[in-house]
Amino acid sequence: MGDPVMTAMARGPFPALWPTLGFILLYFALQGVSTAVIIAATQGASTTPEPISIIWGLLASAVIQLFLMALYVRKDGRAAALGLHDFGKIPLHKASGLAMLLVAAAMAFNFVYATYIIPGVDMQADMAKILASIPRTPLNLVTMFLALTVAAPVVEELLFRGFLQNALTKYVPIWGAILLSSFLFALVHLQPYAIPGLMSLSIAFGYLYHRTGSLRTNIILHMANNAFALWVSQVLN
Repeated sequence: MGDPVMTAMARGPFPALWPTLGFILLYFALQGVSTAVIIAATQGASTTPEPISIIWGLLASAVIQLFLMALYVRKDGRAAALGLHDFGKIPLHKASGLAMLLVAAAMAFNFVYATYIIPGVDMQADMAKILASIPRTPLNLVTMFLALTVAAPVVEELLFRGFLQNALTKYVPIWGAILLSSFLFALVHLQPYAIPGLMSLSIAFGYLYHRTGSLRTNIILHMANNAFALWVSQVLN
């Protein structure tokens, strides 16, 4: 069986670079608009928005974005070309081992970076403050779980691995595509100190996608990573 991504690329231009960049810009525009609308609808006379409104905005924008991308990939075998229909071209046990090794390497880099290069600086302080200020009600916890560990990983893997990394391979070698897509992935999180750490994790995801050809595998790994981070922030802190 051939590489489904390469097969699809041989048939046509999908995924093309300009539509991909358009989807990325749209996602962050939707985040801003959705969050502003939810804050305006819920804060009433208060001038300080509730932190959970930001999470609701993230969730709403992700749902809209997923609907639009689903329409885009539903035809011409695009979903299969991205690796959404299977677990890829290497056995699942090998993919799992590779995933654990790559994530462990990224976490080791993050530990060294946060401990010795920028000691005392929280790499994602803004998001940590938002999450810490949200009351731990069942509804809020479910909202955070859906937004951060379900919707966001699916959107980000589609955008930065499925669309952008594949689009960039038409112009640069695969290592260049992984590095460029990882840099943009880190940059759009708007956390300057976190860029190296986010890049290391994104490079791990990008290499895993290159080896397996399965976006499904990446999405599951990304969900697990975010779920662990959310659990640490909500249970251990």
